[in-house]
Amino acid sequence: MPADDPLAPAAPGQRWVVRHRLPDGSATDVTGWVDQLAPGHVHLGTADGQRHVVDRSTVLAARRAPAAAGGPPPERTSADELEHLSVPGWLALAEPLGEWTLRAGGGFTGRANSCHAVGDPGVDVAEAARRVVAHAAAHGIPPLASVVDGGEPEAALRGLGWVDAYVPTDVLAVRLADLLGTAPPDARARVTLDLEVGWWNAYGESRPNDADPGLLRLVLAGHPPRAFGSTGDPARPTAIGRGHLSGAWLGCAALWTRPEDRRQGLATAVLRRLGHWAARHGARYAYLQVATANAEAHAAYERLGFRRHHAYRYLAPPRTAA
Repeated sequence: MPADDPLAPAAPGQRWVVRHRLPDGSATDVTGWVDQLAPGHVHLGTADGQRHVVDRSTVLAARRAPAAAGGPPPERTSADELEHLSVPGWLALAEPLGEWTLRAGGGFTGRANSCHAVGDPGVDVAEAARRVVAHAAAHGIPPLASVVDGGEPEAALRGLGWVDAYVPTDVLAVRLADLLGTAPPDARARVTLDLEVGWWNAYGESRPNDADPGLLRLVLAGHPPRAFGSTGDPARPTAIGRGHLSGAWLGCAALWTRPEDRRQGLATAVLRRLGHWAARHGARYAYLQVATANAEAHAAYERLGFRRHHAYRYLAPPRTAA
């Protein structure tokens, strides 16, 4: 290759913009991830799943690109829109109620066992509330509604006497391009599309529970596209995390590091590795949920560029309605 080869500094895993000459003399750009570098060719994978093999002698110019495509600030996505995108990211059993979603997951986590009350239920709020209570009773779980803080469904349910319950939660968001920069994936972390035994066992250690294994597996793995990140021995990971892709958004959850392996950046390595996986599938943003009262977690994610997008809270009916 010539001494001024524009791809000389490129390395596998990096995202590049490559302009190359076509046989008819015109030029075109390819933006993708370097999958393979050979003396005469570069193999680029793009977000739409295509693979391009470019003759390096035809490359006119090339430049390093951020690991993920850019986009408007995350705040341009409304709270309601992001909430709807997040629904399949943590879901076991579900039924629609207009734009609301009646959820049940054997009682494991508020997200999987509450009505996602965002948007228009398609019936008056009193009838919607009655159906939420009936659905919960049919599945043997307490009646709960998850509402965007300050939204119309919250006000309407409070007008019926519903009150705060469970844990108020903040949704944090970041552009993937800001989270990932130009760095390639951390070699300490890996991603698989399969829910492996080691990951499953580590999750059980991170959050001991007596949930129905079938329903828990449905929450974690039943609604692709999703991926499971980890560090260390796959049979006994030192850190884990899960990502779910919905539109241009990556939802991150289940981030955990073994106590003896903390302060090494392993959870961050997993989070960013999931970000690289999502970016290669067209994602531009990431979000995660943090308890409003968890100041330590807020500070840790803010250092990575996450900012509060909105909040949601859980409401329960008055005792007379239960």
